[in-house]
Amino acid sequence: MPPEMLIARSFQVPFFWLLVSLLAAIAGARVHWESSATERWLPDWLQSVDVQWRVVSTGLCMNLFGVLWLLAGGSGKPRETKRGQELQEAVLPKVAHFESQAPVVRKSSCQSAGSIPDAEDSFNWMNLCCWTPRSESSSVMRHNSYGGAPDLPMWLQDDSTLHPKFCGYRLKEPGSMPSLDRFLAEPLGSNVPPHWEFMLPACGDDERMKCRELRERVRHVRGSKDPITILRFLRARQGSVEAAAKMYETAMRWREGTGYELGFRLNNKDDWLHRRVDSCWPPTGLMGKDYDGDPVYWNRMGLGNLEFLEQAPSEFLVQHEVYTITRLMQAMEEASRLNNKPIMNFTVVADLGELSWRSFNIKGIMKYKVCVRTLEDNFPELVKRIIAIRVPRLAYTIWNIASHFFDEGTRAKIQIADGQHTMKVLSEVMDPKWIPEALGGTHRIGDSPWCEPIIPCPRGPPSAETMRALQAAYES
Repeated sequence: MPPEMLIARSFQVPFFWLLVSLLAAIAGARVHWESSATERWLPDWLQSVDVQWRVVSTGLCMNLFGVLWLLAGGSGKPRETKRGQELQEAVLPKVAHFESQAPVVRKSSCQSAGSIPDAEDSFNWMNLCCWTPRSESSSVMRHNSYGGAPDLPMWLQDDSTLHPKFCGYRLKEPGSMPSLDRFLAEPLGSNVPPHWEFMLPACGDDERMKCRELRERVRHVRGSKDPITILRFLRARQGSVEAAAKMYETAMRWREGTGYELGFRLNNKDDWLHRRVDSCWPPTGLMGKDYDGDPVYWNRMGLGNLEFLEQAPSEFLVQHEVYTITRLMQAMEEASRLNNKPIMNFTVVADLGELSWRSFNIKGIMKYKVCVRTLEDNFPELVKRIIAIRVPRLAYTIWNIASHFFDEGTRAKIQIADGQHTMKVLSEVMDPKWIPEALGGTHRIGDSPWCEPIIPCPRGPPSAETMRALQAAYES
């Protein structure tokens, strides 16, 4: 498309005008209102600083409502014409037959991550603003060194194994695959030595006394009362023993009532469908450690398929969230025993590199919110810090402005880095040997610079067969 046509077309996109007005409002907010030059052209009714800020705030709110309205207008799915439906009905059966006869190599959206999407098909100004340039070395390559058939990897051939995404913390040195054996089947807190109470990270005498008080307050509630669990609930309520006791009682009754966590821990709850979904959702994996020795949890949020969340049964998604959290806790518990010290938190690295407006799906986001609340309300204080990397340009600019509104403690726990500063920020909290080569580090597994399959790189939603199995299991 010629540049002049591209520009003419882009001006018809409502998002473009929203972006222009948003930036204008931010720029206006930075004007020194009391300057004489400003007073000369402002009308009398706008001379008041209070009125000026109200105008700016109203403009920002209107932009927010406009964005929400546009997002709510659809799930991002392309509209299908009658002709397109006829073609699908004619072609899809043949494609399904072909896929059943031979494996198909699918092109990943990540493999062309270093270029802007084709303008004829998908150009809009918001995708341009959210695009982050990446080098050719960051392209994703399929990793086949784990063994097994292309459609049935090793961890799905035997019930005694787990997905590598849960086992990466077992690595002593980078560059190899960890053991995929299941974790020890035991209830939470059953093998926590009493002396660990004095080894809890950043826990002083005052906090230890509150932990003992909290343990006494909830002695009648069924659930683990080991030092790590008690401290997590206390810190989740900022040291308030009364609030922590209420949260502990609610969470433990929910965990016992559902039976999900204990079932996954003791391996007496069928997790076959969960293991089938592991490579697609969530696109996360434990791998490496920070300078404190705590695990690093890599989350490739930009590759998350929200259409899968929209289609998957809600009950399965809640179970899958508990299944994932349980495996992460088991990995930390295993490392705690081996190192003879309590490990209770992990660093989250959220990669937004592939995120675009087409990733947003209102129904999927609402289901994702339920999953997040399941974690926050019932399994608190697992996260040590969050580092968002390869953040799109617009979000990075807005965060640099908004971060000054937060106190120093909050800013220290949440770090934001665009593509140019990703390696610098990551190397401040972990050894570069644990950072994937695709992000500027030296860690590579086989031919994968993204360290697949420990860090999954999903090419789309789970297979049609898996989706049919989910619907049959949870809607019958």
